[in-house]
Amino acid sequence: MKKLDILLLKSYLGPLILTFCIALFVLDMMFLWTYVDDLIGKGISGFLLAELMFYASAVKVPMAFPIAVLVASIMTFGNFGERFELTSIKSSGISLFRFMLPLIYFTIFMSIAAFYFSNNILPIANLKFTSLLSDIRHQKPALSFQEKIFNRNIDNFAIRIDSKSQDQKSVYGVIIYDHSENKGNNHLILADSAQFGYLNNGAVMTFDLYNGHQYKEETVPAETDKPAKLMQTSYKKWQKHFDLSEFQLNREDASSLSSLHRMLNLKQLSNGIDSVNAEIDDERKLMYDNIGRYNILLNDSANVSIDSTLIADFYTELDTMPLSEKGNIYKVTLVKLRNVKNILVSKQEVFKYKNKDMIQYLVYMHQKFTLSAACIVLFFIGAPLGAIIKKGGFGWPMLSATLFFVVYIVASIMGEKTAEQMVVTPAQGMWFSTILLLPVGVFLTYKAMNDSPLLSGDFYKRLFSFKWLKKKDA
Repeated sequence: MKKLDILLLKSYLGPLILTFCIALFVLDMMFLWTYVDDLIGKGISGFLLAELMFYASAVKVPMAFPIAVLVASIMTFGNFGERFELTSIKSSGISLFRFMLPLIYFTIFMSIAAFYFSNNILPIANLKFTSLLSDIRHQKPALSFQEKIFNRNIDNFAIRIDSKSQDQKSVYGVIIYDHSENKGNNHLILADSAQFGYLNNGAVMTFDLYNGHQYKEETVPAETDKPAKLMQTSYKKWQKHFDLSEFQLNREDASSLSSLHRMLNLKQLSNGIDSVNAEIDDERKLMYDNIGRYNILLNDSANVSIDSTLIADFYTELDTMPLSEKGNIYKVTLVKLRNVKNILVSKQEVFKYKNKDMIQYLVYMHQKFTLSAACIVLFFIGAPLGAIIKKGGFGWPMLSATLFFVVYIVASIMGEKTAEQMVVTPAQGMWFSTILLLPVGVFLTYKAMNDSPLLSGDFYKRLFSFKWLKKKDA
């Protein structure tokens, strides 16, 4: 029996790793396609792009791993069924559940590992990925000079070159328009040749200009009749500096992003929930204190205070008051009611924001567990489904897995959105997809253990075969 368990694990690990890598690759390509406009033309090095893809892959693991479990389980048991090995195993007295037992233990172990990844590694990956992608998206295009085309990437400068050397360090026929004074093309710099250089780790670019001229027109007030002065200077060598700090990739401060909910682990989410609860209690106490300052049944002009438990007496005394006194009480009461209404309206928005914040914490807290639960549920769908279909390879398993995975993804998105909109509780929304597919897994497992032909293609071929119909007619 141990040899059979080892055979099953070996048969399962190959498809699991393969489908996981394929799913991760497809998700990475989707990421590149989505953000291709933000990455092109930024002068990103291969190392930086590899780092970004590494973090992106880590972020996509929660989506890639469940589908890998589903496809691998269908392929493994489908291969055993297609080669009639599953039939031989059952005929030897080994039940399907006993045969699945090693993979059940393995799936539980992988679910625990998935929870550890979701709680400890995924928040860090989300933080690094978001920070790096944000900096790349806000980075200006790479500073590159094309021959005989003005480059305006550096603020307040337009630079044109006629040609470049093969080593890309020297340029010839340099024209520089300096617009730093916002007076149009009043400052022109010409040079026969120039060489690039950088200072302060690339924050400053130096241009060593050789054999050139500088022309600068000094403008005069329009009301004067004096002509504009043109200053001309010549030079053999002149080093001009350009500030490139805006082109540098400055990693966004991680502390400014770490408060986002998806970048927190379970303990941090729990602390966040406690903090929001404390803030809600403080706001509620402050609201009660502010409302308590307005005693609606208080007549300021007559200095008469009526206890709320003696409403009847208050109305009796109110009837005996002069008309002018009643008018004062009505006016004072109306002002206090308006103040109370304003307090309630403002606090309603505060509580609404706090509740949304609380829901976000709860959503991501439940999400830590739903990944592990999804792996177990999808295994109990894939393994019996493969045993029933008895088709290996990538065809039927991939088609069947895609259908169930689409249902899982759609249900997960629906549950999360309805939870965020406070239509259902966070627990109901985040566990909706698992609760929806759990009966399907139980049903398929029961049918597979009882050799049900419900989903067997051969059963329906025999059912609707021409020979079967001919025998019936005879």
